This record gives sequence, C-alpha cells and structure tokens, in this order.
Amino acid sequence: MSATWLSYFVASLFLLSVQGGAEVISDLRRPFAVVRPVEDRTQLLLDKEGLDVIRSISGPVVPVVVIGPYRSGKSFLLNQLLGVGCNDGFEVGHTRNTQTKGVWLWGQSQQLEANGATASIVYMDTEGFEASGKSDAYDDRIFALSTVIASVLVYNLPETVRESDIEKLSFAVELADAFFGESQEGARQQGLEAGNMLWLIQRDFLQGKTVGAMVADALAEQPNPHHDKDIDQVNRIRQSLSLIAHNSTAFGLAQPHLDRTRLCTLEDSALDPAYVRQRSRLQSLVKSLARPKNIRGMPMTGPGLALLIERMVSALNARDIPSAGSMLEYFNKELLYQCRDAYVARLEELPIPVAEKDLLAWSDQAAEAAYQRFDKEKFGGGKLSRAATLRDALATTIDKEFGARKTANVYRSSVVCEAAVTRCEDGLEAEQRMRLPSTGRFRAKFKRCETAFEKACVGPSLISSAERLQKAWRREESRFTRDYNDKIFNGLVIFALADILIFRFIIRISIAETAGWIGFVFLQVYPKLYITGGNLYDATWWKYLVRVWEAGVWSGLDLEFWAPILLPIGICVWLGRKAWQRFGKGQWATRQRGRLTKRVVHVNGQSGDIRDLDV
Repeated sequence: MSATWLSYFVASLFLLSVQGGAEVISDLRRPFAVVRPVEDRTQLLLDKEGLDVIRSISGPVVPVVVIGPYRSGKSFLLNQLLGVGCNDGFEVGHTRNTQTKGVWLWGQSQQLEANGATASIVYMDTEGFEASGKSDAYDDRIFALSTVIASVLVYNLPETVRESDIEKLSFAVELADAFFGESQEGARQQGLEAGNMLWLIQRDFLQGKTVGAMVADALAEQPNPHHDKDIDQVNRIRQSLSLIAHNSTAFGLAQPHLDRTRLCTLEDSALDPAYVRQRSRLQSLVKSLARPKNIRGMPMTGPGLALLIERMVSALNARDIPSAGSMLEYFNKELLYQCRDAYVARLEELPIPVAEKDLLAWSDQAAEAAYQRFDKEKFGGGKLSRAATLRDALATTIDKEFGARKTANVYRSSVVCEAAVTRCEDGLEAEQRMRLPSTGRFRAKFKRCETAFEKACVGPSLISSAERLQKAWRREESRFTRDYNDKIFNGLVIFALADILIFRFIIRISIAETAGWIGFVFLQVYPKLYITGGNLYDATWWKYLVRVWEAGVWSGLDLEFWAPILLPIGICVWLGRKAWQRFGKGQWATRQRGRLTKRVVHVNGQSGDIRDLDV
C-alpha cells in the first residue's frame, strides 16, 4: 500500500470517528438545508440536519455547487442534472421572490469512480444573489462559502457574462481565500485549493462567438496604453481570478421552453430538442469535471466537509464583509484622508513662525479648499447620509491638525524669539566691556538689535519676548550709565597721572606737568566736597565734559573700533617723523649741496666764465 493511500486510510478512520455522533437519517431522496439565513439576513446559521447528512458520507466527497443571480433557474437546473422532478427535488418557484434560502444539498449522493476509488457527488443549491431587500454582505458570505467547499463551482448566468458577474466572482474568490486561511484552526494556514469552474450560460440564443470564446474574451485583460486607472481596476479584477482561471470551462444551454412557468410540468418530448441534447452533454461534463475535494493534499470525506463548513461559517460570521455601502463609506473615508493630507500639505506651505492671525487666515483658505473637494468628490448627500457624518469628521480632523500646527507655531516662535532676545542681551552685555564707553554707541547698538529682533521674532511669542527685551534694555542701560561715568572719571585720573610721568621724565615740559598735577589733585579733592549730598556726575561742567567725550568718541567714527588700528599707525608716523628730523634731514641737505656744487663746476667748465655763477 502506498504512503498516499495509507494517509487517506488513517484520515478516514479519524473522520469516521467524528461521524459516529451524527444522527441517522432514513429518507435521503430530498433536499436538506445546510446553512440558513439568520433573521437579519446578513449572517449564516448552520442547520444540524443537513450537516448530519454530509457527515454520513464516509468516502471522498465531490461537492457540485451552483451559484448565480436569483430567478436564473439554478434549482431547476439541479433537478435536471439529478433527473428528478420539481415536486421531489429542489423547490422551484415562479414568483419574483427568491425561492431557495441559504445553502441546500440533495441528500442522496451519486457515486463516481475516481483514481480507483469511489467518491460521492453531492449537489448543492444556493440562494440567488442580488435579490431586492438583501444585504450584499449576506450574498458575499454565501458566494465565498460556495467557492471554498465546491469541487465543481457552476456559475449559472442568464444569456451572457456581464462585468458585474466577473466583479462579484472576483470579490468572492478573494473573500474565500482570506476566510479559508482564518478557518484553518490548529493547522498551518494555506491558500485555497480551487476546484473546477464551469461557466454555464442559460438561454443561450445570442449569435456570433461561441460560449467558450465569449467567456475567454470576458476574462481577458483589456489593453491600457494610456494607463487609465479604471481600466487598471478592470484588469486587477481579472488578475485576481487567476486562482480559478486555469480550471475554467464554458458551456451554453438553450432555453428549454418559451413558457418557463410550465417547465416543471412538461415532459422531455415537449422541451426544445437542442436543450435536451445539451442537458445530456452537461450531465456528462459535470461528472468529467468532478474530482474529490482536497484540503492540504488530502481527499476530504463527509465529516471533513461538514467541519470545513462549520469553520467557514464561523469565520464568515465573525468578520464584517465589505459591501456596496461599506465600499462607498470606504471611498468617502479615503477621500476624507486625502482632503486631510491636502489640508496639511497646504498648511505646511506657510513657513512658521508666523503671526497667529496669518496662520488662521491661511488655515481657513486650506480648510475651505479641503471642504470644497470633499463636497465635490464624495458619494452620497443629505443630512442623514454617512457622507454628512464624514464631513463633520473632516472638520474635526482639520481642527486637530490646525491645533497641532498652532502648537508647532508657538514652539517655533518661542525658539526664534528666544534666540533673538539672547543675541540682544549678549550684545548689550558686550557693550558693557567697552574700553572707550559711549552712550551713543550703546543706544545705537540697541536700536540695531531691536530692528533685528523685530525682523526675526514673529508669532505668538512676539509680545512676551518684546517685553523681555525692554526689561533687558532698562536693566543694561541703568548699569551702563552707572559704569559709564565711573569709567570716564577713572580715565581722567589715569590721564592726569600719565601726563605727570610723561612730561616729567620723558619730555620735560614743566607747564604740561603742572597741568597734570592740577588735574590729578582736582579729581581727588573735588568729589569729596559733596559731603552733604549731591553727585559729581550731576554737575554742569561734568555734563559738558561728557558731551565733549561723546563728540570725540562717537561722532560718526567709532573710536572703539578704529582706535586700536589708528593708534599704532599714528605712533609709527610720529616716530618716523622724529627719526627723520634727527637723522635723515641733515644727511639729505648735505647730499643736496654736494649735487649743486658739482653742477656749478660742470657749468663753469663749459663756459669758462665764473662770473656767470651766482654763488
């Protein structure tokens, strides 16, 4: 015995042990409900009797599941494949309401020889989709469940293949693949192993292409040289069908009779002969496509199929499934995110920091553009629509983003203004250390700093930072004024001492020395005369002296900057002049007299008359 059959034998023993708990049902020649709709018709409800029928199948099982729109003849088709009448088989209705509810199976399976083993074909009918008053999510659950459990999936369509039929199948396949992985509890998740796909076109009376060519053309990708996004979506739908595309077969079935309401009462002799021949061929085709359902490489038996249905229904009920309404909401939500991103991008085009009123005006323009785009591109309208709620959500989102930008503006403004104030404070602090202090230069420094501050500091921190700058100015000005007079006074004392030393020991000029002594004594004695109060710096003569000092130090030429440059140059010029007067001037005069004497002798030698010379 091969390893494959050994594995099959062990799995069958296990599944038969599961079957042992199933109720024994005597009459199997009738339909059984497997899945029913719950009252709200959006979720699925398992039916124990139908599951027990499936569990009673011990060998490999071949589910043949028919899906399609409601009122397309699915139930009548299954009765024809089974060879049973409408009274004995699946219920057939002739009203505009859907007849089959949920998923049903024919209790008596048909035997099939496959790979040397006997398999059981189980025919299953499903509720038609796109009936009025039904949720798309309910249809999609039925469709996805059918796709997973089917070994042969018969897609029953009237007359032709429409784009909506392809889209619905594509969506169901994607759902089936996703939920099949979630339903594999306790096992390594694997992708869906698709069965065979049969495109059955009923009432095939259209002329032109064969049914196979029509289906092949419908599933072929469309040319898109201009990269149109809508055509891209059409091609993505077809690419998603790759899971079942290589197993697809197409078949056309003529209309049995013009009076469809009498189909259940008519004998084969009253039906269209072409239909009868095609029906026989269809029965053979379905059996040729039938293969045992495999899960992870193992043929599935009845208990295994029942377990798969239970797990799939549980997984499908546990999750929300996108529907037309949810897709619409998803589109509007995506539009909301796009409008939000456009608002944020527009808001960030305004560099920060800026004044709050400018930021608010810019935000209002960006928000208005976002609202206009949302109102123009959204789907749905009215105060009760979900789009109206999403517009409110967009407003909330915009307010949140504006609040974040406003906070960033405050932070950036504080950083910029802090740096500007710090630069001004450092500049004023540096002015305190001037060697040649000047009130004019100190105030000019502050004016330049204040102008730079007004250019740099903008935004919410402007007012508080400007107040801080004025406080720093008043503090530094008071300190500067106090030190300013002291520096001038100390400078005069040093100047008087320097005058005494220079004109006593270096350049002996008694009058200059005497003036130095008078100045030194005056500066030492005069301040002490204010014994009853008052201040030297308030004296009129001192104020005039300060004005003279200011005129010399800050008269358009900043001596604080130029003095270190001009003083060495002046000293060098003075020393050069003194050296020239002491050494160079006498030698230059002697050389000039020598040149004049030679010229006189030369002239005398040419004329021979010394009387012509004026000596």
